[in-house]
Amino acid sequence: MFDFFRKKPPPAPAMETGPAVPAPLAGRDGHLGAIEAIRLDGTLHFFGFDFRSDLALSPLIADPALMARFASRHMTQRDGTHDEAYWSQLVGHAVEGSELCSDETGRTIDSRALAATIASLGRVRREGTPEPGFGLPYHLRYLLGAAGGWEVPEEAGAEDADVWIGQVAGDEPVAGSTTLQEVAARLQAHLNALVGAAPGNWATLFAALKS
Repeated sequence: MFDFFRKKPPPAPAMETGPAVPAPLAGRDGHLGAIEAIRLDGTLHFFGFDFRSDLALSPLIADPALMARFASRHMTQRDGTHDEAYWSQLVGHAVEGSELCSDETGRTIDSRALAATIASLGRVRREGTPEPGFGLPYHLRYLLGAAGGWEVPEEAGAEDADVWIGQVAGDEPVAGSTTLQEVAARLQAHLNALVGAAPGNWATLFAALKS
């Protein structure tokens, strides 16, 4: 008769709806960061970025609401943590522009064009003749390095990549006894290392760079 005196159990926590929030990239939880975006095959993918450390903080996230939720849990600003509504505004800013890349074409990637570029690099490796107009987006290579924590092996020659690209295009001379085929092979090894060091969907979405 005295059941009403019994202590009531605490209410169950509210069930979260929508897709699960992805984990931050390894060791990068709680970083001070901003929201950036890159467009791949017409789809805008958002990610967190720490400008002080030059590191990507999150997987690539195509859902703006999920990006805001991720940031509210795993990222900070100079004045501390913020809720999803705050981060949603920064996601909106990332749609309009980038602090990393002022050229909109630089953050717009076509995977078929990437595959065609890698195919032309393969021809240079086989035949040893230049490929006029050859190029690889600097911004994409930079982001893959930032996602991978700049773990590209020294022998993969990150500092030489732009020179190699110019040589493959025929815009830069090949020095000494080095052949253009060797240059193309080194460049492909560098790209393979970039993608290989990139975690999660950074590697899968840009797998076209590997050969």
